[in-house]
Amino acid sequence: MEANPYSTPVANLYGNASGTSDDAVSPGTIAALAGTKPWVRFMSVMMWIGAAIMLIAAAGMGILGAVGGPVKTAIDQAGAFGGAPLIAIAIIYGVLALLYVYPAVKLWSYATRIATLSTTRSVADLNMALNQQRQFWKFCGIMVIIMLCAYVVLIIGFVGFGAAAAMKAGALPK
Repeated sequence: MEANPYSTPVANLYGNASGTSDDAVSPGTIAALAGTKPWVRFMSVMMWIGAAIMLIAAAGMGILGAVGGPVKTAIDQAGAFGGAPLIAIAIIYGVLALLYVYPAVKLWSYATRIATLSTTRSVADLNMALNQQRQFWKFCGIMVIIMLCAYVVLIIGFVGFGAAAAMKAGALPK
């Protein structure tokens, strides 16, 4: 059957000659993504569990630091692990736990989009699934850059602290 020369033109960004059933995602692509779905869901659940454990630990340390006062043991006679230092560690744990939530949500959304794609075979659902994955990896990349910068700052700080301590002790020439 010939195409109607008087119909409205249709732009197809995916290169198909028609905008009908050819826009479905191939079964091989769906099978490959469906094979990763259980692992993506598993990693998301593990991140949620990790965030929950870290929040529980942060709450426990915060309560111990606020109520317990300095905890003195045979090893820790100065009480360095009580009071303000323990509260500071609890805050750090809380912030780190919250950093686990965003990638856990993105992985969960990615797995859900894969499940939707398996039923619809729609290119739009494939794009939404890949967008969730892209956001997850973008967050991971930004966190790696932040950690690398933090490592550089810490190394420079430790070297400077070590040099200052050596100069104070007279081990290095002034």
